[in-house]
Amino acid sequence: MKPTASADYWTVPSKLGLSARVAILLGLFFVEKIFLTHFVDADRAGAALGVGEYFRHAQHFGFRFIVALVAALTVFAFTRAEPWKSLTSSATQMTYLRPGWMAAHLAFIACLAWLSSQLFPATPAMIPFGAIVGLWLVCSAAAILCALAAMAPLPLWLNAARALGNVWLFAAVAALVAATAIPLSEDLLWRPTTAATFHLVRLILQPILPGLVADPGSQVLGTQSFAVEILAYCSGLEGMSLILVFTIAWLWYFRREYRFPRALWLVPLGLTLMFGLNALRIAVLVLIGNAGHPEVAEYGFHSQAGWIAFNAVAVGIAFWTRRSRWLNRSEEPLEGGQTDNPTAVFLMPLLAILAAGMLSRALSGRFEWFYPLRLVACVAVIVIYRHRLAALDWRWSWRGPLLGIGVFLIWFIAVHFLAPDAGMPEALAAASPPLRWGWIGCRVAGTVLTVPLAEELAYRGFLMRRLQSRDFDSLPYDRVGWVAVAVSSLLFGAAHGALWLPGSIAGFAYGWIVKRQGRLGEAVTAHMMTNVLVAVVALGSDNWAGF
Repeated sequence: MKPTASADYWTVPSKLGLSARVAILLGLFFVEKIFLTHFVDADRAGAALGVGEYFRHAQHFGFRFIVALVAALTVFAFTRAEPWKSLTSSATQMTYLRPGWMAAHLAFIACLAWLSSQLFPATPAMIPFGAIVGLWLVCSAAAILCALAAMAPLPLWLNAARALGNVWLFAAVAALVAATAIPLSEDLLWRPTTAATFHLVRLILQPILPGLVADPGSQVLGTQSFAVEILAYCSGLEGMSLILVFTIAWLWYFRREYRFPRALWLVPLGLTLMFGLNALRIAVLVLIGNAGHPEVAEYGFHSQAGWIAFNAVAVGIAFWTRRSRWLNRSEEPLEGGQTDNPTAVFLMPLLAILAAGMLSRALSGRFEWFYPLRLVACVAVIVIYRHRLAALDWRWSWRGPLLGIGVFLIWFIAVHFLAPDAGMPEALAAASPPLRWGWIGCRVAGTVLTVPLAEELAYRGFLMRRLQSRDFDSLPYDRVGWVAVAVSSLLFGAAHGALWLPGSIAGFAYGWIVKRQGRLGEAVTAHMMTNVLVAVVALGSDNWAGF
């Protein structure tokens, strides 16, 4: 559809409902929160005194409160039928998006970036701190209003807010209690959980390490050659919190399929598994370090084992519960032999790379020697789904490689300004030539072949179309709306960390050519061309930033 002009601004027709628009706004605000954080000097903010310290604490409290309020509103809105019906009826009236207001929103975000850099500057600022805080709050409110106006007229948002009625009061009270309780939970939960973790790890290690040294006072245990201190954030509460959120969301999503109240047993089951796996993680950490591999223990296994445990529990719960006759209402739950799953075809290559990446980093020290596992995992998945993948339209024209060159130029310029120069890792440079060039060959193969294929299948093949329609597999690419292209591009950019902005631009370019040409092969060849040039420049200039 073509944009239509109104008296005040351009409007773009859209059939997105209220839930989709709220989700898009929340995702946008989350990405922008990460973006603005980079402009605040964390060290100076932590050392601030007086008004600066009060503002920092108020900012942290406000963020916790807003997150809890959004969560509470979502739960209460879904559980009360009348407000939800009013909200959905309001959503049917929202037929237009307003890019002009979104441009104003981004302008205010740019102002917030500058103001954030002036909150705790290295040198005294020309503007008083109180004035900066006031301007920061005004720009924040203006940015939020502009974002709301971009997604729908403000009167419709007000009607939707009124439809919730006293839900606002209940949600605000719940959010206030949650935001206040988080700092107080350290003494109530962290200390006893840390002590319980310490004793469980000691029970695991005592039969294996006869010379185990354990000091309950300092929470240190290990051997003469390697020991660890179990701090509060090692108690397992973070992982238990993640699995708590996952199990609640999973049960809510499949509330019509599960038998309640028996399905509620998943919550304590998930918490128990995470607590036990966290203790096992620390025990294995000690064993790896004591075996003479302290770098692998400290820099690899320590940082990745927690995520591996969380993913294992989450996937295990999802896999088992969807196939359990005891939990499912249906007499014929999902069978494990079902293979006609279009979502898996598009997502599994990227998920295989991510899972292998966690495993390879866990097995490595300062340098990821096991990177080839990513390549092997992706190729294995491609072989498994080769028949379904072969049925996709992989045709491409000269436009794909040409677009890839343009994206590379943007990426190259962005890396120059956003990422510090980084040469070949010292461990790799010191390795023998066969080992060094073998690793580089696998890295180039992954960068040029498997990563572009997996990412395009996931972001353009699945996510971009899934944002547009539940039946994404039958949706032609040229029918995808620009909002879906933009949102999938932002999520693609967020996956690139500090280089999220050029990553988002690249994602939008790949989405544009898929939408224009109507086939995924164009985006894959464009992405491959971009990565070929990135690899050539990195190896030719010995600057691995962005590679």
